[in-house]
Amino acid sequence: MNIKFNYYYGKEANQFSFFRIPKLLFTDEVFKTLSSDAKVLYGILLDRMSLSMKNAWLDDENKVYIIFTIDEISEVMGCGSQKSTKILQELDSKKGIGLIEKKRLGLGKPNIIYVKNFTINTEITNQELLNSQSQNCENHNSRMMNITKQELLKSQC
Repeated sequence: MNIKFNYYYGKEANQFSFFRIPKLLFTDEVFKTLSSDAKVLYGILLDRMSLSMKNAWLDDENKVYIIFTIDEISEVMGCGSQKSTKILQELDSKKGIGLIEKKRLGLGKPNIIYVKNFTINTEITNQELLNSQSQNCENHNSRMMNITKQELLKSQC
């Protein structure tokens, strides 16, 4: 196969569909131990979840689930089943970080996977917030302005 690489022009940049991967997976300390493959797989699982939502794949508690076998993961990720299992375990709530939870259905049925949402709780004091919103340069110092009430003079009343 002969592939030609060319520049994007105008609206051509929108011609592909993309997997969305949360930036926090790459920037937050909580996820530093997670491999790049696991982060990419999480993005793929999020993409599959949107398909599950369209198909109304909801459990009794109204939680969205996906069905994504090891063979399917291997095909999408371009690796063998052992590596796919290892990557999935990095995300799993029992053996990994907890971004997914697998549930066995048994009787030859594929496992279902709950892809979990996450939030990072960070407590920031008011002073830290003010400091983070200030920018210092050689000649300038910008900061949050304290807003005060404007007082009316008696002559204006």
